[in-house]
Amino acid sequence: MGFAIGDDDTIDMLALLNKRFGPGAIEEMTRLQEEFGIFSSATHSLEDSFELLGIMPCGFLEKNRWFDFLATLKDYPSDVPNMNGYKRVIAAFEKTLTLVKGGTPPLHVTTHRMKDDPRVTFALEGLPLNFTTQSYRILSIPTKPATVAKQEAAKAARDRRAKKAKKKK
Repeated sequence: MGFAIGDDDTIDMLALLNKRFGPGAIEEMTRLQEEFGIFSSATHSLEDSFELLGIMPCGFLEKNRWFDFLATLKDYPSDVPNMNGYKRVIAAFEKTLTLVKGGTPPLHVTTHRMKDDPRVTFALEGLPLNFTTQSYRILSIPTKPATVAKQEAAKAARDRRAKKAKKKK
């Protein structure tokens, strides 16, 4: 998120995800997963699953940036050895939407600073919201603020130019 998509779109996507997989909708999503296998690393891309559910920005450019961001998760590590962030997100949704005796806990999707932990993480239980005692499964995706990413990209470009100029001498 961050550099890939704007702050407003990030907030919108998190709101859509948390509404769709929150306490009021998790049973419906569990039934849909059971019947249609919406989240399945073997048969559907994450982009296709989110598009099917309408979890994407409205504008064409923002939608493309969102899908580009999702694709970059393939380069992120996760809290599971030998599983990239992209597959971890799919696995988290699959795990969440697997029927559990006594009801499926809702999923809360959040973000954390990439500098603190570069991995996509998934916890089976937690209390991510301070205004409720509802237990959630928690999927957290690392992000880098746009200003930081732009500064890093500018520095990398300067370094490449300096290296290229040095070779010419």
